Amino acid sequence: MFWTLGKSVVALLLAIMGHGVLLSLAASSAVLRRIMAGVTAILGEIPSLCLLGLFCAVLTPFWSVLVVAFFSLLMRSVHATLKAEAGIPSSFLKTARALRLGRWQTFWRLHLPFAFPELVRAVLRELPDFWLCILGGELMIALFLPPVPGLGGALLSSLMAGGNGELSACIVLILMLVPIFLVQHGLIGPLRGYGRHYAVCDQMQKSRSEDRSLSWKRRWLLGAIGTILTLFLACGFWGAPGPLGMLVVAICLIGGVWGWVGGLLLGLPTIAQKRIRKCCLIVALLPVFMAWLGLSLPIPLVAIPTLAVMGLVGWAFLRESDAAGRQFIVMGYHLRLPFWSFWKEVRIPLLCPALLQAVIVALPFFWDNVYLAALLERKTLHLRILQAHAYGVQGVLLCLMTLMAVSVRWGLCIPLQERMAHRYRI
Repeated sequence: MFWTLGKSVVALLLAIMGHGVLLSLAASSAVLRRIMAGVTAILGEIPSLCLLGLFCAVLTPFWSVLVVAFFSLLMRSVHATLKAEAGIPSSFLKTARALRLGRWQTFWRLHLPFAFPELVRAVLRELPDFWLCILGGELMIALFLPPVPGLGGALLSSLMAGGNGELSACIVLILMLVPIFLVQHGLIGPLRGYGRHYAVCDQMQKSRSEDRSLSWKRRWLLGAIGTILTLFLACGFWGAPGPLGMLVVAICLIGGVWGWVGGLLLGLPTIAQKRIRKCCLIVALLPVFMAWLGLSLPIPLVAIPTLAVMGLVGWAFLRESDAAGRQFIVMGYHLRLPFWSFWKEVRIPLLCPALLQAVIVALPFFWDNVYLAALLERKTLHLRILQAHAYGVQGVLLCLMTLMAVSVRWGLCIPLQERMAHRYRI
């Protein structure tokens, strides 16, 4: 447990320090900021667990898991805060130049207050994937290297021991909750509290639209072609049902569950939505994949990545949903609209853009779960590739997973979300 806790604390502290260094460099030059935004956007799309086998070639198992968790959290949080930093009003920058503030003074007094609220949100979004990189990384290393300290390796050892293996696995699962609880209350809680000091700066930011140089139809077509090609190529590593089956299951389950539950939650008071959002974040932090493996739950492996991201989707959906839309829900109740008309004219227009945005937020976590599921599937070649230390093949698999993630995100989800937002004028 202490090894796992140490990895998580060191990775979080390194990510926060690295974030400050990169953000200060971006604040010193507009050209450097644009370059850094593009690089972090590309690196943030890489499924983190795909890098573990490559890092193990040059680092010890302890540092390999730590660097994977640190890398994913740093790249995605930096990209999110650079986008938020771009929303600083030009009048503020002109005032800073007129007052002859130095580079560091401008960073601490202007750039950091505007970027800090988005940094807190980015860390919260990436926490489930961060813990999957820590615990899942330990499990992966235990599969293809000699036993190493950590809760992930302890879970695998208890399952392979036989006899009272399930009881030992339950104890390990309970111990997994201890570092999650300690980090949440010892580091993340104070970070959120400190972020409230910059709430005014957060409210002053204006939403900035994404680059729409290509129409949503062209991007959707390119994304669909890219997704189909990469899925078929990846089936050479997976076999049936592969990532395509997991993606279809995710669309059906998330669309069915949160399409219905989310539509009902839109009419609740703000306080009730905040409480439900906290419950969804707690569910998202639970090691669902480890629980399925340790407790031998009778659930198909193809559905586990979707079940793992359900809590994160719910948290992101309730955060993205427009609080002002509640007045339309109340108006629909007063007008006594028929059930189908109420959903078609009120709930679905409010539901679709927020739900699609929540799916976009949960995609990196979903792809890491897909990769971890592929390691445990006997038909796939992933585990054999890691055991053979075939780094060239690991690089090919990394490129395929990254292309698949980029195609689904930028070619399918984002154009569809923009289309829904444009159609319903949200």
